Amino acid sequence: MRLRRIQRSRQRRRSPIAASLTIALVILAAPATEITATDPPTAAEPTAQASSALEVIESSRGGRHWIDESTDPPKTPEQTLQSFSIEPGYEISLFAAEPLVRDPVAICFDAAGKMYVVEYGDYPIGPEDGGDPLSRIVILQDTDGDGKADQRTVFAEKLDFAHSLMPYRGGLLVGAKTKVLHLVDTDGDSVADRTTTLLDGFTPAHPQMQVGNPRYGIDNWIYFNYGPGEVTTLENAEQTIKLPRKDFRLDPKTMAIESEPGMGQFGNTVDRWGNRFYCTNRNPIITTLLPTNVLKRNPFLVISDASYDVAPSGGDSRVYPKVAMKSNYLSHAGTHTSACGTTAYVGPLGDPSFQNSVFVCEPIGHLVTRSVIEADGVGLQARRAQAKADFIASTDTWFRPSSLATGPDGGLYLADMYRLWVEHPKFLPPEIAAKLDWRAGEDRGRIYRIVPKDASLGQYQAPQTIDDQVAMLASDNGWQQFTAQRLLVERGDASVAMKVTPYLTHARPTTRIHALWTLHGLGKLDAEQLQAICEDSDSRCRTHGLKVAALVADASLRESIAKAAADDPSIQVRFQLAQLLGTLPAGKVLTEVGIKLARQDGSDRRFADGWLTSMSRNSGEMLIRLAGTNEASFGQGQAGLIKRLAEVVGARGDQAELRRVLDSLGQGALNSTFESAVLSGLASGLSRYRGSMGRLSLAQLINQPPESLAESVAGLDRILERNRKLAGDDRASVRERIAAIELLSHQSSEANQTLYLGILENHPTTAIQSAVVAAIGRSPSTENVRALVERWQDLRPSVRPEVLTILLRRHESTTMMLDAIGAKQISAAGLSLDQRVRLLKHPNEAIRSSATRLLGGAVSKDRQKVAKTYEAALSMTADPTAGKQVFAKVCASCHRVAGEGQLTGPDLTDASNRSKAALLYDILDPNSKVEPRFTASTVLTVDGDVFSGLIDQEGDEAIVLKMAEGKSKTIGRSEIEQIKVSEVSLMPEGIEKDITPQQMADLLAFLTGR
Repeated sequence: MRLRRIQRSRQRRRSPIAASLTIALVILAAPATEITATDPPTAAEPTAQASSALEVIESSRGGRHWIDESTDPPKTPEQTLQSFSIEPGYEISLFAAEPLVRDPVAICFDAAGKMYVVEYGDYPIGPEDGGDPLSRIVILQDTDGDGKADQRTVFAEKLDFAHSLMPYRGGLLVGAKTKVLHLVDTDGDSVADRTTTLLDGFTPAHPQMQVGNPRYGIDNWIYFNYGPGEVTTLENAEQTIKLPRKDFRLDPKTMAIESEPGMGQFGNTVDRWGNRFYCTNRNPIITTLLPTNVLKRNPFLVISDASYDVAPSGGDSRVYPKVAMKSNYLSHAGTHTSACGTTAYVGPLGDPSFQNSVFVCEPIGHLVTRSVIEADGVGLQARRAQAKADFIASTDTWFRPSSLATGPDGGLYLADMYRLWVEHPKFLPPEIAAKLDWRAGEDRGRIYRIVPKDASLGQYQAPQTIDDQVAMLASDNGWQQFTAQRLLVERGDASVAMKVTPYLTHARPTTRIHALWTLHGLGKLDAEQLQAICEDSDSRCRTHGLKVAALVADASLRESIAKAAADDPSIQVRFQLAQLLGTLPAGKVLTEVGIKLARQDGSDRRFADGWLTSMSRNSGEMLIRLAGTNEASFGQGQAGLIKRLAEVVGARGDQAELRRVLDSLGQGALNSTFESAVLSGLASGLSRYRGSMGRLSLAQLINQPPESLAESVAGLDRILERNRKLAGDDRASVRERIAAIELLSHQSSEANQTLYLGILENHPTTAIQSAVVAAIGRSPSTENVRALVERWQDLRPSVRPEVLTILLRRHESTTMMLDAIGAKQISAAGLSLDQRVRLLKHPNEAIRSSATRLLGGAVSKDRQKVAKTYEAALSMTADPTAGKQVFAKVCASCHRVAGEGQLTGPDLTDASNRSKAALLYDILDPNSKVEPRFTASTVLTVDGDVFSGLIDQEGDEAIVLKMAEGKSKTIGRSEIEQIKVSEVSLMPEGIEKDITPQQMADLLAFLTGR
């Protein structure tokens, strides 16, 4: 093994300049005349000139753009400390380093205050064939009190791909590939001598995505990331529980398992208020809006986002690395591409913003971000602590932060795996993966401690008695509070309840919350105590009170609490109440409180999600009450809630309930504002019905109704005809027209198709265009698809991707699209990279051949000569200062860098995260890929004036056009004769007329070198 590593490290590496030039050749100069879509890249020359567009795309997405660059040598721990930039007001110090610790990826502390560290030695490729597993858990201790670890004890070793842990019942819970283990030291020698498999049968995806990251929830369940598999428990090894590809939770009392909405990868945390956050590579902070047990209350409801991003994700998840990010996707540079170790700080140090922070590691970017969590209606949102900088960023390319943990002393501890490579071979082409030394750094690792400046670490005293544990509930350190609650509930001694009860009225809200859940976990929370906390002065305490109320058996108690909470001033409390309604018996309280909440908060989409989980049995009654003509207080903003209530009615398919709703519609008993919403909802819901009436649709219900509903559907023609007129009425509001178009889309008829095309001919708003395209997409006929192609120039930039999606669904329409591209009727610039790959790999030979011919050049044919001329700019000696002058002269009228310039086009402040070759590609061929928001439009007025720019704002009465040099023009809709969308970017081709190759080199140096 060692010989193989040495051989890899000796492989010849080209200089960065040579590598960049190779990228330029691949990206800028792939000639359209040399295309063979099926020729694969060779292992010998992975970065040689690509002979096909497919190779051009996949070479920039598969790691070839950085793989041959030289790598920096590892640094000493002291040198790495010097490489850090940390947010002002905080300081970082070294707690442990090699040889005391190696490959650390996760940290936890037991009740005695001992630090346990998982060393992920198996990552990424495991041991040699026949070798023992390489992962282990070690205990690190500072025995002399100097603030640094000086003693290492191996607690457990030869663990198979173990990467996460949590204190549990006198030992540790450990996620290990396919198992959840319980490791215990029974004789006090700090070495695990009892290993129990609590759960088995999980299906790992790869070493970055497997069961693990156990975290104790404030509700006394244990939450895990990623739990697919056919799982058995220790108590019932004969019974298999099939778990989906989601997170899950475990009740440590009963060993019951439940899947959770959402799926985390390597990162799971619970903040001081009991909120759980998790992550995936491109989604740094996610949370769950509605848990599975709540969602199950209404099986007829569809909620697409029971989990949601608290922080921006994907391309919006900005990071600010100090060195180039070597991601296997060029487009990920400057954004999260390996988000992991999401951790809420629960300690007492720093100001309130620090105490409510969530940290995310980004090992590819060699940095850690900090976000402050704030309330956002019924949900939460993350605000960056620094708008344009990260919490920690390093110039040491071996720094690989993996996760963090709050310590018993209040410090924040950071695990740094310290590896040369942390990408997994699975995500690189085999010929590239074979060149890397995946073990480089396996003998290194660091753990850092982070504290606010001038803060003093606490002196933790491990609890020796039950009284000590109870007293920890009052700590200002959330780690100590969670530890106390876990220990007391694990012990299960109900007699301790009398000691915990006084903490229900403690001054600290978190103490009251932990006392509440501790008493509930012990089965000793009485009705009076529960009612009292549901009326607490702190809204977060009241929210937790309602969560517990949903779990109590006494229905009359739940009704009493629901009535009292109906007028709560906090929307988050009311949101929890909306979910509690699903546990109430049918009757007056459920109906009256439900209507009150819908009136006040029903227009909030997330609130509606929670409220609708409680409406499985009485959706029809609620629908008629809320949409009735006498319900004046229920406004237009609640049309979405009405539609979704109707969906539940349709999906449930109860004929008596359907008859009541249809009769109300036909007899005009519902407010006309909601008629189209009700019918659209019924149509959506009926398509999901699977009962005794067989498969249903709205059209079928109208044309061939069951006998019991025949009279009830007779009055629907009036509503449909009214909506046909409304959809085409330019005088109606945008909201009304969109609702009408959506309703009609559930009825396939020639009259509707003609109506859609007529609407498009009248240059409607973007929102109406989008509604029409969506309606056509429900059942796209050849005529309608052809009409969309013919009207391509009339379609708004943001609508065009929707049309492309429709065109790519079927072979016939895909061929039609490619013909239009060949005829210059549609620009290929609108196709995403993924869509291009799909076309170039299409199973239909004719489509694949056509796509290869049309999409062959990465640079448009007329720009290839220019691109060839400017390749030299990549290797010239450049002057960033001169480049700044070039930017001011040529680019600043439309672009901005660090606050200087205009924002008609993209802000280039973050261009430093991109390669020079990629920037050169964008500059010289701006029309190769045009983002919808930067597509130019031309407006012709009735007076004959012509204006060009970006449509910045669009309303019912006017549009605002943003033009070069920051100028704007407002044009009333009555003044508009025609709006045409350009096929090209607002940035013109031909910049080479104003910039010499040397000036281009200087400009690239300025953009990338800041």
